[in-house]
Order: sequence, then structure tokens, then C-alpha cells
Amino acid sequence: MMVFEPLKRSGPFLGVVFALLWFGACGVARAQTLEVDQGPIDSHSTVRPIRQATLTRMMGLDDKDRTTPVPDDPGHLFNGTYGNLRKKLADRGIDIEILYWPQFSANVTGGTRKAQDYASQIGIASTFDLHKLLGWRNTQFFLDVTQRNGRNLAGDALGNAAFHPAQIYGAGGNVLVHLVYVYLQKSWLNDRLRWIVGRYGTGPDYNSSMLGCEFEGLTICSQSRASYINAYASWPNTAWGTNVKFRPTSDTYLVPGIFATNAKHGGTAGTDWSSADGATLVGEAGWEPSFGRHLLSGHYKIGGIWDSSYHAYNNGIDATRGRHGQTLSWLYADQMLWRHGSYATAGLIGIVGYTHATASISQLSDQFYAGFLDFGLIPGRPHDGFGAIWSIFRYGEGVPAGLQPAILPVDHAVYASREEVVDITYRAQIWRGVYLAPDYQYLWRPGGGGTVRNSSIIGLNARFYL
Repeated sequence: MMVFEPLKRSGPFLGVVFALLWFGACGVARAQTLEVDQGPIDSHSTVRPIRQATLTRMMGLDDKDRTTPVPDDPGHLFNGTYGNLRKKLADRGIDIEILYWPQFSANVTGGTRKAQDYASQIGIASTFDLHKLLGWRNTQFFLDVTQRNGRNLAGDALGNAAFHPAQIYGAGGNVLVHLVYVYLQKSWLNDRLRWIVGRYGTGPDYNSSMLGCEFEGLTICSQSRASYINAYASWPNTAWGTNVKFRPTSDTYLVPGIFATNAKHGGTAGTDWSSADGATLVGEAGWEPSFGRHLLSGHYKIGGIWDSSYHAYNNGIDATRGRHGQTLSWLYADQMLWRHGSYATAGLIGIVGYTHATASISQLSDQFYAGFLDFGLIPGRPHDGFGAIWSIFRYGEGVPAGLQPAILPVDHAVYASREEVVDITYRAQIWRGVYLAPDYQYLWRPGGGGTVRNSSIIGLNARFYL
């Protein structure tokens, strides 16, 4: 098939890179060892729950509402006086998580030119337990803010491709303070029924998996790149809305919701709350089984979005006309195939998914991806992870290619068709709350039109849980 040709041509090259990343990471791994339980898993009581998952909190998922696995986080960089203060506040009902997330990426071959960029984010997620503060049982209030800065390598060196090599710049730019989530959450029936209302987003509950955020590129963090339509508000974007999550059984769920559609998603500072272009109806159903005595967990999802707002057709069809109504649908699955230890994601996990959007009015109409992540493979390194993800993007009808060869009449313009990327990473825990992840990405057909050379991108993805 045509889509596999680039993989065939670059197979030896990718194999060398793959091997270098693997052996280099193993060398780092030998520098530090941590105690880990590698014994068999016999029951649910022996699988340790996820602790201090700050990144998940940043994306809008709290401790009682994790429907996707994330790597176990053993702690924060600063303890002592600061850590004691955090604990005292949490005991009184105010839980604060701080994450500093810098990313470096460099285009070393191909693209429009060689270049390197840096982007970073400081996120503060605050949870107020209204039971402890006001006596309101099973009720929480969430307030999140973020600061972002840096540059976008996709615009600087890849011809403004839909794919972004760095997640941080992919959904925002330079902003001193951006208000993210402001919402109320109430639960009943031992958390089997949960209601959210306020300034929230479709990102946390729909077509979302935090596993994708282990890769540096914006392929599937925390949802597929094709999900980024006006109706889909993902961190740090938000919208007014409400949804209800109900679990008919312990391993199934339904999440219907309604949100206001607004292409601005709160604007630069996140405080533009007054305008709306239409209404978004969204729903997802999921199954989260665990198989065998080793509790090999899986997450299977199907869902869709319908947006009532007006959308102009993509350039090249009819720029003077448009339509009301945009749809987005998805299938997603991850499944642990082999377990290495006793925390939630200690093992080999396979990932596969597909997303489709209305082709005539969406920049990306289709995305297919497949890959894996493996946490705790190296004995004594339970919080290290290794993985690879491959994705194919198909552009919508009449979307101009990322870089035009010259100024041409409209009927001679180059339109985007498809784009592919492979992302290989190794995440190493350097210290308590500190992770460094060397990353390699190879991008075929940047901009989707075949006018930009295939690109090799190296990067460093770091996280500091403060």
C-alpha cells in the first residue's frame, strides 16, 4: 500500500535510531535503581492505585475519575517545608499540584530549514474539597491556571504542518497567565454517578488517553490530533458546559454532555466567556476490563460529537459558502499485554485508535494511529517507560498544502492529502518528581502536499513535579 512506502524506504535508518535510543536509555537506567515489586498479581487488592498523578490533574482528571491509565508518580521534587505545607493544606481541603513542563525540539534534516525551538509550561491545578471546607459531601471545586512560552517548530521549519512536534505549543502560544478549568463536581452512589458543570472542556472525558502524553509530539496527547475542531475544547482550551458520567457496572461507563461552541475557547487569557457560536452535543461509551490473575487492564472507547455552529468550507471548494453542523467520531483501545510490576501501568501496553471528522470543513478528516508503551521493563527502574507511536493523518477536502511552491492561480494550487509521523521515546526518572525523555520523530510529507522534504526531529521532553 502507498502509505507504507515511506516506512519501507526509511526502515534501516529508523532501526538505527531506535537502537541508539534504546541502548542510550539503558545506560541512563543503570545510573539509578529503585525498589520495585516484580511479583505476580493475584487480586485487585495487590495492584497499587495511581498516586500523585499531577499531569492527569492538569488535564482535568481527578483522583476519583481516572478512566485511562497513567504512569505512577512516586513523588515531587521539593519536599521538606514546602511538602509539609502542601500536605497541611490538603488535609484542610485545598490540594495544589504544580508541574513545570519544558520541551526542546530540533529539525535536523528535511523540512524547510534546520531549526530548533523551545517551549515550556507551568501549570497549577487546585482542588477544593467542599466537604472539608463547607460540609458539602462528595463535592469538589476545581481551579486551574497555566503559563506558556516558546516557539512553534512546525511553523518555523515544517511549512506550518497540522502536526506539531512539541505538545506545549500545539494548543497555545506565549501567555503569562491563562485561566483553564473553573468547574464544580458532584458525585453520588460511591462515585458511580458524577456530574460536572462550569468552565470545563470535552478534552478530559472524550476520546482522551493520558498515555499519548508520554510522547513529545502532538499526535495523541491527550486525544488524537484530528479531534482539534471548534467543538472540541482540550487543555488549555475550555468552554461552558456540563456532563454526567454514569457507570452501569464497575467496568463500563456512559458520558453524555452538552457544551457551548466557541472557536476562541476563552481567548488568549482564557477569560473570554461571553460569546458562543452554537451548541455541542457529545457522548462516549467505554469498557474497562481487567483480564487474568495479573489484571491486564484495557480501555475501549467509542464516541461522537455534533456541533451546530456555522463552518465555512475549506479553501478550494467554495470559500463563499459553508454549512451548519460538524461531526467527529472515534474508536480507541489500549490493552496491557504483559505485566512487569504491581502499579497500575507497570507493563507492556498496546494502543490503537481512529478518528474521523467532516471532510469538507475540517483541516484533518481522518487519523489512524497504533503503537505501544512499556513501563517497568528494566528491573529496578519501575517508573521508566519506553514507547513508539505511528500515525497517518488525512487532510480535509480542499485544504491548501503547508508550503506552496510559488504564487499560483487557485485552480493550480497544491492541496494537502496525507501526512505520517513516527515518534519514539524513552522516559527516565532522574530523581523524585523529575523525568527526562529523549525523543525522535520522523515526519513524512510535512504540510501534507509533498512539497516539503521529509523531516527528522530530535527532542528532549522533561517534567518537574514541584
